Amino acid sequence: MDDVASAQIAPPAGRGKVFGKDLVGRGDWSSLITWAVLFSGPLAVLITAATLTPSSAGHGTHTQLGLPPCGFLVYTGYPCPGCGLTTSFSHMIRAEVLGAFSANPFGILLFLATAAMVPIALLGIVKKLPVIDTLDRLHAEKIAIGLSIVSIVVWLVKVGLQYFGA
Repeated sequence: MDDVASAQIAPPAGRGKVFGKDLVGRGDWSSLITWAVLFSGPLAVLITAATLTPSSAGHGTHTQLGLPPCGFLVYTGYPCPGCGLTTSFSHMIRAEVLGAFSANPFGILLFLATAAMVPIALLGIVKKLPVIDTLDRLHAEKIAIGLSIVSIVVWLVKVGLQYFGA
């Protein structure tokens, strides 16, 4: 009975451990690969944004990459939550905040989060920081939830303004 009671009050296994191995330890190969992805992905997005010319329509910049127009917009006549993000990023990389806001206000916050990830990930690589612990300390989950909420609110406002003719 004492064994059962002590097992119930024992602290949970360490975070990031699978089969007793620390997968997010300092300098672990999986951390380095994860940091490399978290560095190269956002950097590629920023470089791509720099190569595009922001669309004067406020959306559709992504078609310069050979992608089709937004199917949601074409089908419904209303913008999807992502409409204008590529245009917003293309403006932000040029420090054209008003153009970015006009295209998609959420794009400004998402751009800043994307740009911030580049030096954070580089620091993670150089200092061999554990990914999950570092992102926990930065409250990345709260930032992601906040960004999601802002995205939905901005989209609802854009659709509402279009629907009510403002």
